[in-house]
Amino acid sequence: FSVVFQTPLPLPLESAETMKRVTSEKVLKAGKVLLNTLLTHTSSLIRDRKHHLKNYRQCCTGKELVDWLIRLNPSIQSRSQAIGVWQVLLDEGFLAHVKRDLNFQDKDNQFYRFLEADLMTEQTANEKDSEEELQESLTLLTQMGPDALLTMILRKSPGQRTAEELELIFEELLHIKAVAHLSNSVKRELASVLEFESHAKAETVLFSQGDKGTSWYIIWKGSVNVLTHGKGLVTTLSEGDDFGQLALVNDAPRSATIILREDNCHFLRVHKQDFIRILKDVEAKTIRLKEHGKVVLVLERGPQGGATTAQGASPTIDKYTVLAGTPEKILEHLLENMRPDSSFSDTSDSFVGDFLLTHNVFMPTSQFCPALLHQY
Repeated sequence: FSVVFQTPLPLPLESAETMKRVTSEKVLKAGKVLLNTLLTHTSSLIRDRKHHLKNYRQCCTGKELVDWLIRLNPSIQSRSQAIGVWQVLLDEGFLAHVKRDLNFQDKDNQFYRFLEADLMTEQTANEKDSEEELQESLTLLTQMGPDALLTMILRKSPGQRTAEELELIFEELLHIKAVAHLSNSVKRELASVLEFESHAKAETVLFSQGDKGTSWYIIWKGSVNVLTHGKGLVTTLSEGDDFGQLALVNDAPRSATIILREDNCHFLRVHKQDFIRILKDVEAKTIRLKEHGKVVLVLERGPQGGATTAQGASPTIDKYTVLAGTPEKILEHLLENMRPDSSFSDTSDSFVGDFLLTHNVFMPTSQFCPALLHQY
């Protein structure tokens, strides 16, 4: 079943920009604390390197930085978590790849420089304060690490992502409003084709009314204004909203102009051919039950392994997952689902538990109990 969320009003631009500036300042301060710790205890990591007959001055390898950070902070329990921390500093420009690669790599043959290493020669006078600052800095960077890591993964072309990286993208999609109504199988398909697009400056025109539709967009960070000829500003869309579907579904020109409302907007983009393929697949598996001309229940049909036969084969039967519906119809389907002789019955299905845990959101107990009695 689906729950409708109301889009929060976007922050005023000045407030959003102030927050970004403060965060950036905190990250740079945390980077200096981390670098000071490295210079104090393991300064030998920063040295001249030679690779493929080329010299690289005063740098560390990606693998060394990950190893050092894991030793420094026991709360960092995986290499991917450490990569996220270094990616935060790379994004802020405190750390730089010698060949200006934007993605941090945990490898022996990838070299990185701290841009302020030459200035960081004085140790902190008060060791206690320095330790407190280090812990605060590590806390900030580890909190920001997952977002930075995900952005790094999304910047890769879909074909270059590992199974672990695809799983991280899928987990992010679970929290995005624009795809909340889609099943997990469809979200996994989207995870395999999503591309990352970012624009640095507000007032950038993403596309104009009348343009040919080539992609579907989900706003990951930032906000946009939607304008049409004759009406001007129609609405503002923010994080979690999507746009651009109409032109793809109808194979028609863009019906509105999209302009960035703020700096540094990030989008998740799906090409038209992938969108149409996945949408058609969803429609082919979707069953809509109508009463009096209105859709009251939407089910998605998918394969479910059946019981093993005498010949040892395991026939496949259809399983139906609820995507949306009226409260009464969802309840009716639930009760049908619980009957042992029902074609919908599946002991491994979590539908009953999900319904009981969440029904108060869309069907209060005062409504649920009479409806339940009515069924019997």
